[in-house]
Amino acid sequence: MLDANILKLMFKEEFRLQASFFNRSYFLTSSLVLVLFTFIMGLSLPMLRRAIEIDDMLLVTHWVMLFYGLGVGGFALFGERILERRFGSISLLLGSGYTLPIRHRRLFFLFYIKDILYYILLTILPMVVGLALASVFVSISLTSLLVLFISLTLSFLLGISTSVLLFTISVRWGTPPILILSAAAGTYLVADGFTVSSISRALPPLVFYHTHYPFIMVVILAVVILFAAISFLLVKEAPSPHERSSHETYRKVVRQVRKLVSGYAPALAKDIIDLMRSGMIFPVVFTFLMPLVFLYAVTWFIESVMLIDLGFSLLFYAGMVGFFCTLLYSWLSNIDISECYNSLPLSMPHVIRTKLILFFTLTVIVAVPYLIAVGYLKHELDLLVLGLFIMLTVSTYIGSVVAYLTGLFTNSYLLDARILLQFTLAVVPVLVIQTLLSFYYQINSSTAAFYIAGLGILLLAASVLLLGKLDKRWMSTIFRIA
Repeated sequence: MLDANILKLMFKEEFRLQASFFNRSYFLTSSLVLVLFTFIMGLSLPMLRRAIEIDDMLLVTHWVMLFYGLGVGGFALFGERILERRFGSISLLLGSGYTLPIRHRRLFFLFYIKDILYYILLTILPMVVGLALASVFVSISLTSLLVLFISLTLSFLLGISTSVLLFTISVRWGTPPILILSAAAGTYLVADGFTVSSISRALPPLVFYHTHYPFIMVVILAVVILFAAISFLLVKEAPSPHERSSHETYRKVVRQVRKLVSGYAPALAKDIIDLMRSGMIFPVVFTFLMPLVFLYAVTWFIESVMLIDLGFSLLFYAGMVGFFCTLLYSWLSNIDISECYNSLPLSMPHVIRTKLILFFTLTVIVAVPYLIAVGYLKHELDLLVLGLFIMLTVSTYIGSVVAYLTGLFTNSYLLDARILLQFTLAVVPVLVIQTLLSFYYQINSSTAAFYIAGLGILLLAASVLLLGKLDKRWMSTIFRIA
């Protein structure tokens, strides 16, 4: 079952995909960046200890690693669609079972192992290496770092195995079993009087770090192996492309869209139908929504469980929506193979503007309910109008910046050092100013509101200028995969 040759080829494939869809320097230096980041964090540990308890930092780190594993495990949800749509004519080893005499379950298992090893070696290990380097200058026990590496790995494994299990269940039987299991688990925890604080501190890998009991590690590994085995059994042995019958709706959608944006109706109607029929609308929205939910969960945890009042208001979340909407545009620019557009009477700027229209629409659909929910939970609905203004202006500006700098190649261009620097210089100062104004609003609301309005007008003006330059920047560019 564990074929070292195929596993080696999958690692080579991962490197080539990363090097082609992003860039080779990113693939080689991403781990070094993690080492540098944790090295700096390790050096600042004596100062951090004065503001935050070590136990609280460990608590947050282990839960972040758990959610990181949950996110990585999401490949099971998109596995078959990736084989059908994402890479077009590019063939993956995961899809070799279609043409070669090898079981798909075996490939799935090897792909699972490859992802686990890849993320442990290139993310978790560099984090601990950075702290180990910092231990030369500050007091950090190497033994505790070894235990930390094991406990963080256990958190990641628990997350990825749970995620893969849930997604394979959803592929096999749909979402009802997952909803039933979630409802049953929630009811049990509430009935037994568990609180968020008690549950968060009872995370098994965190308990292992504090106690060093080998039995806890063995139990966690047993659960991970059990979840992986069940997932392996639930994977379809012969996955087939999704088949469904649909009625002709293009002309109807074009007529409806033309009422709002007449010039972009044909291409926009195609994108809307493509999103709906491919089933990608859920992962696109989910990818945008989950970081926003995670942001609120982290800030709530810090303020309600760790009892550290950071003063995050609804205006802060409104500004962050604009930053995370970069993920949404990235999805919309990559869910389709654009090479076919070379044979159509369409220009690159026209298609980019079409993606932007869909981007702004989905941003409003997702962000408005999110801000209403956050305002209700924080009892700050009186800030909703100003928050919506911030969200719309910042999202418009950042969407325009991303479209101008990356076009339809966001996943690759945004990781180019030069373009990433331009994006950082254009976006980070805006987010910093907007965040500071959200805090200043609590001190002087009238003056802060005046500055927020002025900043919003400047952002809209900058957006108009950037969108006006799309033709000059992208008119001569041909459509391609990356």
